[in-house]
Amino acid sequence: MIAACPQCQTRYRLAREKIGPQGARIRCSQCQTIFRVQAPPPGSPPTPAEAKPSPLAEPGAAAARPSAPAPAPAPAPARPLPPLARAVIAEVDADTAKGAAEILGQWRIEAEVVDDGGEALVRMFRKPPALAILGAELPSLRASRIAEICQRASDLAAVKLVRIATASDQSGTAGFDSEEMLEAGDYPAGLGEILGRLGLGAKPAAPPPAPAAAKPVPAAAPAAPAKSSVAPTRAASAPRMPTPARAVPSPVETAKAPAPAAPAKPAPRPAAPPPLSSDPAIAAAERLARIAVSDVILYNQEKFAAAAARGTAAKDLASELGEARQHFNTRVAPALREKRDFLVEELERRAALLKG
Repeated sequence: MIAACPQCQTRYRLAREKIGPQGARIRCSQCQTIFRVQAPPPGSPPTPAEAKPSPLAEPGAAAARPSAPAPAPAPAPARPLPPLARAVIAEVDADTAKGAAEILGQWRIEAEVVDDGGEALVRMFRKPPALAILGAELPSLRASRIAEICQRASDLAAVKLVRIATASDQSGTAGFDSEEMLEAGDYPAGLGEILGRLGLGAKPAAPPPAPAAAKPVPAAAPAAPAKSSVAPTRAASAPRMPTPARAVPSPVETAKAPAPAAPAKPAPRPAAPPPLSSDPAIAAAERLARIAVSDVILYNQEKFAAAAARGTAAKDLASELGEARQHFNTRVAPALREKRDFLVEELERRAALLKG
């Protein structure tokens, strides 16, 4: 049952069995007033018994309970920064186009992807982009033709062109019909370096360095026990068992035993291609030589691997290299070809890498 102090109105919960027929005297713990409480009439619902009275809140007021702290509002997702430029990607391979678009997005360049050369040119005329990336093999309209149209059209004169080079391309090197050319093996990973040279977009910030792992603190060595001044008595040691003699293998067994295997030699890592020359004309010839030799190796893989192992790559693949040389000579000035044999140098470099 519940009783209230008549002086300060502090309420108490009392156990029914603590109150006798004549009632019970209660001293208020707040104002020290002594008052009598009568037993409830018979038939009234019982109240929970308690060992001692406890003050209650005022009538109509909820019991004061510490409210749980309100959850912190979730941080609003960071708004993506607006693009700084727009690009058109003309590429047949969907995965390659997706990789190029992701790299452009990191540089805050909005990418529009098409898989047809004619469609790419229509998009460029409709809304001239800051950059156009033209794949190697485009249907309906080749990249060289698109580059030629861009040179003649005043609306597209400001568009930066990046072409994917192939050995069968007949339209010249970088600087002739496009600002930059990429080898097929460097696309799309090499786009970032080109975007920096062209001054397009914004270079993405480098990721923060990973925190160094905390080194465990070595535990302190246990202190050496103090030496006792009393000389220890030597306990009687158990009889030592004789050590069995080690069996010596016979000469026959030694001859039959297989020799221990030599540790496996780690496979050499493929070396990165050497940097191109600082001279633009020589760099263009070196780039074209890499493309031509890559095609020769691609279509003669077994023959090239055997020749590289013997060290006779230039001799064994002379005829295949001659076919590539015909196209190479049409695109490289004779003055440069007289100074160096770019194709043989690149073929021997690739053979040395394969041989390891």
